[in-house]
Amino acid sequence: MSTTISETDFATAAAPQPVRRPLGRRVMHVVRRAHLYFGLFLVPWAVLYGVSSFLFNHPTAFADQPAVTFGNSATAGTPFETRQTPLETAVQLVAQLNEKETAKEKDARICTLVRPEAAKYNREFAFATVKAKGEQISILFDVVQGGGSIRSRPEEPVKAIEKAPFATGNFAPPSGPRSGKPRGEAPAFAGSLHERVRDSIPTVLERSGFKSGEITVTSVPDVVFFVESDGKLWKATYNSLTGSLGGQPADEVPPEPISTRRFLTRLHSAHGYPSSVGARWGWALVVDVMAFVMVFWGVSGLFMWWQIKATRRIGFVVLLLSAAAATALGFGMYAAMSFS
Repeated sequence: MSTTISETDFATAAAPQPVRRPLGRRVMHVVRRAHLYFGLFLVPWAVLYGVSSFLFNHPTAFADQPAVTFGNSATAGTPFETRQTPLETAVQLVAQLNEKETAKEKDARICTLVRPEAAKYNREFAFATVKAKGEQISILFDVVQGGGSIRSRPEEPVKAIEKAPFATGNFAPPSGPRSGKPRGEAPAFAGSLHERVRDSIPTVLERSGFKSGEITVTSVPDVVFFVESDGKLWKATYNSLTGSLGGQPADEVPPEPISTRRFLTRLHSAHGYPSSVGARWGWALVVDVMAFVMVFWGVSGLFMWWQIKATRRIGFVVLLLSAAAATALGFGMYAAMSFS
């Protein structure tokens, strides 16, 4: 018995049958599409994060206020140029402490400066403000390398604020308000860091093209050094702005507790290049690299999306939703910050 194969059956048998893609490839296809669409949705935030990170790292870049940087030439010939090192300050403080103790009694407690190489500032910058005619000027001094930066903004008129009926003058925290008065009878001497900063400001402003006025040094770094007294090692801290000298046993200085969350948030907000190359300098470099990469990632992602024709329609809808959400949140945050 012969079997006849029709042309239809032959064509059906010869045609390649559609092959169903393996589950793994189908899952990866979904993953790639999800990555693309989530990336498109996050484009505004990626660009914003990149730009804001760059601005964090460079305070004078694209400044909305007049801002200039100055070098050591601006402080040449001023008291700030001949500022003491932390070690010189520590030596002078220990000498005055011993002189004071010797004058009080015969069995004086003599202090000895130990580990002189550990004498340092607890931070690198001093800050000051100047109220000039119609201007509020902020000045930053680099007390380690010298130089600094100046920023200016128009002085805002003082507005009369209605006093709340329930306001009271004695509703302070138990510890009381913070004041700028010296804590205790700490030794002080002429030519301290904050005085050198203050006395150098008129010259620096004049050379930088700014007007001078009422000067207030708001912050200076503490000098941290180690002292041995009565056979015990102490970690001393001196602030020339308040004239305070304090200390605690060096072997009882507790490490600053830091949680994982706080560590991560502080990493995000860490910015600016320190005067010396180290871990913080490397982190600042990474911030600059990330700022460039995130902006590049957002822009290049748009090109990659447009090349895939099958995703253009849905991607366009996602971009519209993203732009609408970003705009709404932007106006909302502006309103929240304006009334905070």
